[in-house]
Amino acid sequence: MIYDEPVYRPLGDCMIAVEFGDEADLRLNFKVLELQRLAREAAIDGIVETVPSFREFVVAFDRSRTTYGRVQGALESLIADLGEVTSLPSRRFVLPCWYDDPWSAELATRYGVENNLEIIARENGITKAEVIERHTSGDFWVVCVGFTPGCYFSKPLAPAMHLAAPKWKTPRDFTPARCLALAGFSTGAYPVASPGGYQLLGRLAVNIYEAHPRNTAFPPDGVLLRAGDRIRYRPVDALEYDRIWSEVEAGRYEYDVIEEEFDVAAYLAGGVTVATS
Repeated sequence: MIYDEPVYRPLGDCMIAVEFGDEADLRLNFKVLELQRLAREAAIDGIVETVPSFREFVVAFDRSRTTYGRVQGALESLIADLGEVTSLPSRRFVLPCWYDDPWSAELATRYGVENNLEIIARENGITKAEVIERHTSGDFWVVCVGFTPGCYFSKPLAPAMHLAAPKWKTPRDFTPARCLALAGFSTGAYPVASPGGYQLLGRLAVNIYEAHPRNTAFPPDGVLLRAGDRIRYRPVDALEYDRIWSEVEAGRYEYDVIEEEFDVAAYLAGGVTVATS
């Protein structure tokens, strides 16, 4: 459901959330990202951080400078002028991925489960090759970034790309960094080695998080992606994976990324159109 009016919720004593709905609808995320842009431009006194999620916008504020009521009032004023979101700035990354990789296969063997790509294929009534073909056929919209540093959740822009699979019944206590996973209908990658329970598609040949950035594509916080980015996955084989990873380790890899303006109005009307800014 998309709410007729936004819902405001306190998150502790120094955070406020604005919720636009309770479903995984990209229209909600477009609103969240536009509100974040307006909030930054307004430079509301006392706000120290903003956090966009799929359908909710969170603001952290300094209680020595402002109050919950003042922040809510400022947000209400911005939302009153929000209007229809017609376009959003959006970077488009092409990320190389080794699908059906040996690390994912080894994890399946170690934890006594079926090859994850075979599970995904069966759950969607297609072959493993068709899973890869579908997953690489269009762009994914990054709806939010968080959980662990650089971790992201993304939704395919084209309905024909939809894939879904259940989580592992018993989560892994270890997943290598850069493993690409299907989280329900969402795709995301593990930026660092960590536990996890999502079905694994493959492994990225590049970093999405560098604690001490070596590559100029990374900002000082080391997080490559941000909400509103788009990702196209490019399948690579073992040899190309090794070549790319050698460049990454040497700090020489050049990320395939372009800055664009995403035409939200055209997308909602039934097409995916971008105009280069």
